[in-house]
Amino acid sequence: MEEYNEVLSRKKFRFSKRDIGYLLSFISTYGILTYPFPTNMILPDKKDLPFYETAVQHFSTYLITGNLKHFPEEPFIITARQMIDLINTGYSVDF
Repeated sequence: MEEYNEVLSRKKFRFSKRDIGYLLSFISTYGILTYPFPTNMILPDKKDLPFYETAVQHFSTYLITGNLKHFPEEPFIITARQMIDLINTGYSVDF
């Protein structure tokens, strides 16, 4: 949760502290606790590894990132814009 808070608080995103709090509260309430599956993958930013390893182990999961270059090319690794486009086209996304 600290990583989410740090990233979402960056000035470039312009999210209010209130909105960040709502999102983190939503994740805490409705998120599913899971643990990374060791992959021995080496990523440019080691702080990204738990997110990658968690996404790898779950079927029908997306890893949404603003830094595609930090991850290997995988169909489940997408940008926020790509996720919004999926949602807007009627793709079923379970929350």
